[in-house]
Amino acid sequence: MQPPAIPPDETARLRALSAYEILDTPTEPAFEAIVALAATILGVPIALISIVDEVRQWFKARVGLDVPETSREVSFCGHVVAARAPLIVHDAFADARFVDNPLVTGHPLIRFYVGMPLRTPEGFLLGTLCAIDHERREPSPEQLASLELLANQVVALLELRRVGLQLREERRVLAAREVELHDQARKFEALFEGISDGVALQDRSGAFLHHNLAAEQILGLTREQLLGITSMDPRWRATHEDGRPFPGHEHPAMVTLRTGVPQTDVPMCIYRGDEACRWLSVTSRPLLRPDDPEPYAVIVTFRDTTEQRATADRLAQHQRLVTAGTLAAGVGHEINNPLTYIQTNLSLALEELGTLTSSSPTRLAEITTMLEEAREGTARVAQIVRGLKALARADATVATGSEVNAIIRNALQLAGHAIRTRASTRLELAVDTLVTGDESRLVQVLVHLLVNAAQAFTSTDPSTNLIVVRTAIPAGRGVVVIEVTDNGPGIAPEVLPQIFDPFFTTKQVGGGIGLGLSISHGIVTALGGELRCETQLGSGTIFQITLPTPVATPVAPAPASHERRKRVLIVDDEPQILRVISRALQRDFDVNTINDPREALRRIEAGETFDLVFCDLSMPYLTGMELYEAIIAIRPELGPRMVFISGDVTREDIRRFLARVPNERLEKPVSLANLRDLARRFAS
Repeated sequence: MQPPAIPPDETARLRALSAYEILDTPTEPAFEAIVALAATILGVPIALISIVDEVRQWFKARVGLDVPETSREVSFCGHVVAARAPLIVHDAFADARFVDNPLVTGHPLIRFYVGMPLRTPEGFLLGTLCAIDHERREPSPEQLASLELLANQVVALLELRRVGLQLREERRVLAAREVELHDQARKFEALFEGISDGVALQDRSGAFLHHNLAAEQILGLTREQLLGITSMDPRWRATHEDGRPFPGHEHPAMVTLRTGVPQTDVPMCIYRGDEACRWLSVTSRPLLRPDDPEPYAVIVTFRDTTEQRATADRLAQHQRLVTAGTLAAGVGHEINNPLTYIQTNLSLALEELGTLTSSSPTRLAEITTMLEEAREGTARVAQIVRGLKALARADATVATGSEVNAIIRNALQLAGHAIRTRASTRLELAVDTLVTGDESRLVQVLVHLLVNAAQAFTSTDPSTNLIVVRTAIPAGRGVVVIEVTDNGPGIAPEVLPQIFDPFFTTKQVGGGIGLGLSISHGIVTALGGELRCETQLGSGTIFQITLPTPVATPVAPAPASHERRKRVLIVDDEPQILRVISRALQRDFDVNTINDPREALRRIEAGETFDLVFCDLSMPYLTGMELYEAIIAIRPELGPRMVFISGDVTREDIRRFLARVPNERLEKPVSLANLRDLARRFAS
């Protein structure tokens, strides 16, 4: 360890320091606010105003450190005083002067340090305004300039103290210093107002005492509206990421005031008047007095992340489209196979039906088999198309219960072509259960993991390359575990910590943009789960997804009904759709079909009653959305009994509509079982 040198003007420096009478004085809010703002600007846990006397460095103000002073011999600030210049230590572990310093090897574990001199007008260095972190950092020029301005403000406050002590003797000096202090205050205010993030000082009750212009712009309130308002005020309209209300007592400012614990980058959606949600990232830092464990105030910073989130959503959409494009050739191959036997079986069945006689029961059974195979083929095509649409879909959906095994088989179907020529697969599935999560998002995650596993193999021998998908349900934990394991080359140790970072990829140019694992990690985390990776060079890799299972809600059986047959209206411009839905429901319901939405509206306006309305969303003359709005205007009780059918939920207007209304919906191709089940529920 290299102790700091003693400067040549040490005697004069100590004499100048004594004139301020600052050592061992109580804490003062003005100094405390400066260190809190310095910590916020630099993004560090520790900031200090350090005064260096003959044998120690004493802290006039501090945030993030629980000791009032340390020895000068081990101080970093002593080096600033000795060199009479700012000191930046990016990495104390790599600096011979400090690598074995007890403040580095022990509490408070200094790794990064930047200190700005507190230089008096006479040129004496009293100490520093410094910022400290436990990790290596590279401060920006703007951060260093801001820290220097804050250091000047500290000196200005010290000078104000000295002027007050010497008021009688130095009246003329005081006048000159007041001009300088005013200039310093303007610079400080300019710095405060120039910060693009919102910054607010809130008192013990949570009331706004002071804030910058950015705070007004971000919150959409005037200075008069903000001053005195608290974070507990019921007029605030805010929600969590999952849509739950964000009550005032959970606001980061109130949590910090209540606990003294800083809060960092807490996401919050606020509503400004009639505007849509604006996303904020909120950070709070307590202001503490040494002898009082409860904060007397808090500094809160917040930035608008709405556009940042929109950009992330666009990147996620891009990744889904890249994945869909990668699988396009495989999907074409997978669709062609079932289409081949669908068309063949249907052709053969039609030929046989033309020659069938009542004396051919064997041939009738064979034709029945052909038609069953054709129906199985259509189900496979529908599953492939649904999976591909899910990958390209941009709208976020609410986490619901989805069948684990169906998710896995759907993902294997989509990734089959990418896997088949490189590896074989094996399923080791536990008893099927539900998992909390949207099926399309989880299919996207599994498709990416499966394709990654296939691409990781250095050879293309399916007889030796193996991908295993297994599930487990640990007892008593309320979770489902899904593992994708391969016996490939594994991931290098130096690469493993970065695999979930956005835009990190080891693939060649054109092989991927490095967002797949990052997006997958985000999807799983947002659903309250965990995505982990275990790997060993030469032995393979395991990606493990842990997801919560939904809490079962008992459903009372519908009472038996002996009333009249329920009336169902089907509105769709496709005659084939009208016929097939009518055919599926006519045994149990009085079915009415209309292929013109205008006619449907006329009949409802005329007073005709229906128990359930199936309505297409994309139709000429009137869309299903327009028909819905017209119906609820004249027959509001019928609105909740409308079920919407669509084959394209990627359209922006349709996505917004379906997100706004709570009605049931069916996607084409419609499942016969889902159609009948839904109709019976409405009829009960």
